[in-house]
Amino acid sequence: MTKWVLLHLGAAIVGLGKTGFGGGVGILSTPLFALALGGRTAVGVMLPLLLVCDVFVLSLSYYRNSIDKSNIAVLLPSMLVGIALGLPVLGIMPDEVFKKAIGVLALIFAVAQAYKDFCLKVDEPVKPSKGLGVLLGIGAGFASAIAHVGGTLTTMYLLPQKLPNAVFVGTSTLLYFVSNASKVLPYWKMGLITKQGLWLGVSLLPSVAAGALLGIWLNKVLSPQAFSKLILLFVALTAVRLLMG
Repeated sequence: MTKWVLLHLGAAIVGLGKTGFGGGVGILSTPLFALALGGRTAVGVMLPLLLVCDVFVLSLSYYRNSIDKSNIAVLLPSMLVGIALGLPVLGIMPDEVFKKAIGVLALIFAVAQAYKDFCLKVDEPVKPSKGLGVLLGIGAGFASAIAHVGGTLTTMYLLPQKLPNAVFVGTSTLLYFVSNASKVLPYWKMGLITKQGLWLGVSLLPSVAAGALLGIWLNKVLSPQAFSKLILLFVALTAVRLLMG
């Protein structure tokens, strides 16, 4: 794959994940951007794209009016704490180590998700404890700060509740809109957001838009379970590629 194929594919997945499934499947986009640009540059280019998608999703009343405030109250404050803990690590981590860290996070997600899909079969909604929510929120904020992959952990808290699709997407999007917005100034000060990176992001917006439209369509014709299994395969393969260097 060429650099531009990786970038446009990653950008399309950003849009697809946000509109279709609340961003959880977007974990695949970070490894793709990291393969094309390197870890530190990747997170800087991705952040404005993620914010654009967040704003678009929240502009749709279908999602904006379906936000679960009780889950926001548990997860959002702890996520902001996690971001504050993760940003100093991002500032000192070498690029090669950073890429491998992304690979490890992606691989852990793939294993955990496979276990959930193939070994656990819980039909009734389960409301995790607030204590677990706080821990997952801190972990999600930390992972979001260094690699934009915190959606894995918030999904672990929200998914067992079997929320309606609009509630799941709306709640997840608000969480990441606030957390992504809180990272803009620190990323800028660390040199991760640059004018060149912003222009690169602009060039990727058509792919983001195409992915967003595809996500809306897939949400209607493909079950989340089937879609998750397909994405899971690509996540695992990409993680292995990153770990191999």
